[in-house]
Amino acid sequence: MSRLARAVCFASLALATVAATGCGGTGNEATEDDAVNGSAAINVSRPPQFVILAFDGSYSLPFWRESRAFAQANNNLKFTYFISGVYFIPNNKKSGYIAPHGLGAGKSAIGWGGTEAEIQERYQELKLAAAEGHEIGSHANGHFDGSRWTEEDWNSEFAQFDKIIFQGVGTTAPDLGFGPRDSVGFRAPQLGHSPGLFRVLPVFKYTYDTSKSDAPNYWPKKIENAYWNMPLARLRIVGSGKATLSMDYNFYVADSRGEPNAANKELYKKQMIDTYMQYFEGNYFGNRAPLHIGHHFSKWNGGAYWEAMQTFARRVCGLPEVKCVTYKELVSFLEEKKDEIPDYQAGNFTKLPRPPGSEAPAALDVPGEDEIVPDSEHAHDERGE
Repeated sequence: MSRLARAVCFASLALATVAATGCGGTGNEATEDDAVNGSAAINVSRPPQFVILAFDGSYSLPFWRESRAFAQANNNLKFTYFISGVYFIPNNKKSGYIAPHGLGAGKSAIGWGGTEAEIQERYQELKLAAAEGHEIGSHANGHFDGSRWTEEDWNSEFAQFDKIIFQGVGTTAPDLGFGPRDSVGFRAPQLGHSPGLFRVLPVFKYTYDTSKSDAPNYWPKKIENAYWNMPLARLRIVGSGKATLSMDYNFYVADSRGEPNAANKELYKKQMIDTYMQYFEGNYFGNRAPLHIGHHFSKWNGGAYWEAMQTFARRVCGLPEVKCVTYKELVSFLEEKKDEIPDYQAGNFTKLPRPPGSEAPAALDVPGEDEIVPDSEHAHDERGE
């Protein structure tokens, strides 16, 4: 039994003892422990611990199959895939995409989709993933930094994404079993967002955005009653103290400056696992803010980060009160419980007791935004003609 599993057993027994000794039957009354945990005013029931595991990209056919097989073999967890439109355009039909902001026709920062046969196979992976309960979101098309894009630029990018994925550009899109308005989540390439993006999201019926960053214990907020802000977490890498986002590319840059160093694979893998576990335990025994973890279809540093994500998922996705689901499922919960979110953020519920010797950190050491290296075009395996 792992250390965390033993901790959960202890915590569950502790809660059972509270109920059995006459402290109340709901498991949400205040106790001395609650005062220590900063939750003396119990206002709401404890929320589940949501863990969102997502991918940007979508090029690699072997990775599509590998990630889907992993999900099926591990508590049937669900991924969110933010797909890139250019990976569904044949190399010889690239002029069918017009990159916004004056970049022009046939331009992409990450290449194209290969042959028409490869693209049809990728469409089938997309269809299978959706049928298995995974979520398909948008990572736009050409993976350009949109931090200076206008509202018109974003309108063009979203309209072209819908056309590429659901009609086809240079090929014919098959029936995927879902349509444009079933794709409700967005992550900006290179996390490059501008005011125009957030005006356009509601027009295309997107219900959430994951292009920003915030503290790891941040509960999502609905912005202008239009879309949910789902930021990546700003973290310190356990063992090095370097700043990172909860995304594999940022670990890669922090670990080896974005250059391959497979010789240190096991060190990088351990540090990511330890960092994700610290992130998880801080929230699981704390205010239960959802975890946002973003990876790519790339196996940097010998596959250290993909292996670390798998180890992390195996450790936490079967634990009590943990939901390893899609962003879309999290949005449904948030809509139902939106009036309770301020209490969740404040931790106004009975916490799951920490095990002996596992004290809550005195204060979160959250890196500033200026310490974080953003996503880049190098976060995807570039595909030439």
